[in-house]
Amino acid sequence: MTGSAPAQPRSSAKDPSAALAAALSARELEAASACFARDACLITPDATVVRTRQSIRQVLHQLIAMGSRAEVEQHSMLVAGEVAIATETWTMRFEGADGAPFARSADSSSVLRRLEGTWKLQIAAPWGWG
Repeated sequence: MTGSAPAQPRSSAKDPSAALAAALSARELEAASACFARDACLITPDATVVRTRQSIRQVLHQLIAMGSRAEVEQHSMLVAGEVAIATETWTMRFEGADGAPFARSADSSSVLRRLEGTWKLQIAAPWGWG
């Protein structure tokens, strides 16, 4: 194998995962939805694949309605032209039915696609692959 390129740090491209986490935490549905490509898919905690930005928007609305807070720790990104794969750790914080807070963290991989100069999530699995 000849010279493989090292993974690039996340700062090399606008980070739609960080933008999504910030939008969810700020309860901004439009901004959260805009992080996804129109034909994207989101993998939910129970490994259900939700396809298209419009359908993903419904999941995002539920997360916002639950008062979720999201944090993403960026690890690496490998860019190949207009696509990239990124690794990260997501932590989602919620308030339980009893009012007690709880958090769930998972290692994740995301596929990103640059569309018209902007990086969008094409495949997002913030809770892992199920």
